[in-house]
Amino acid sequence: MFVRHGRWLSAAWLLMLVTLLLAACHGGEHKGGEQAAGGNHDGAAIDPARLKQLQVLDETADRMYEEVMEGRLLEARELIRSIGDQVVGMEFAGITTVEGLEALTQAITNARRLMNAVQTEPDRLRMAAAQVRLSTDALLHKHQPLWHEYYQTLKSDTEQLREAVRSGQNIILSAQQLQAHYAVIRPAVLISRPPEASGRIESLIAYFMQQAGSQGEAALQNVDELMRAWNELFRKQEMSAYTPLDVEQRPIYWSLVIGSIIVTVLCFVAWRKYESERQIKPVSGGGKRVE
Repeated sequence: MFVRHGRWLSAAWLLMLVTLLLAACHGGEHKGGEQAAGGNHDGAAIDPARLKQLQVLDETADRMYEEVMEGRLLEARELIRSIGDQVVGMEFAGITTVEGLEALTQAITNARRLMNAVQTEPDRLRMAAAQVRLSTDALLHKHQPLWHEYYQTLKSDTEQLREAVRSGQNIILSAQQLQAHYAVIRPAVLISRPPEASGRIESLIAYFMQQAGSQGEAALQNVDELMRAWNELFRKQEMSAYTPLDVEQRPIYWSLVIGSIIVTVLCFVAWRKYESERQIKPVSGGGKRVE
């Protein structure tokens, strides 16, 4: 009796584990498939040829950035020239907007100008190289671009700005620091997001750049508005408990629901089987159990 009961429960648990594994594999395949397809803006898939071009462009920009950071300008000049040539021969429809493409070309042009300048400006050159690097990465990665790593820096700058507004001191200095840090990711933001998102942030920063002694509720409200803008830009806003599941999560969700129903039914059947066998009383005679 107990052997048969255990067998039913083992089968139920095994089925539950299999269901969970299948759900996890399905989610992994979905995510991996998106990356392999090169899905980017508006869910459009990039054809393999253009995906390869983007990968080569991103690798070249990565090498250029490393050369700049190591101070090897001759090698960096060759790589920035190669980046410019690659961009000229690429088609960006469905990958980014007109504003995004303009931001990319301006970042490349600015980096090339600084590299070819008679007198090198190391800080500006490193910033320009970072802009190009983040921009090419943003073209290739929609969901987890490198520029997302700047969230904590900008959040910290905004909190520092809040303290400056409260005290009425160093407001412009705090705004300038915030502006300098945002400038690093601005081209990548224009590639990844609608231009209105960047325009909103730039307007808020400009407000504080012009408010040397700004205090009061209105200024603090603008700081709150700026923090909300960062959260939206970096997709950090908390989802409500009543928000429907994301489309990409639904396959796992429904697999778990169906699997749970099946397991519940099997456990109920096993319990009924167990209860029915408890009511069977063995009858002595011939060493056999009569049912």
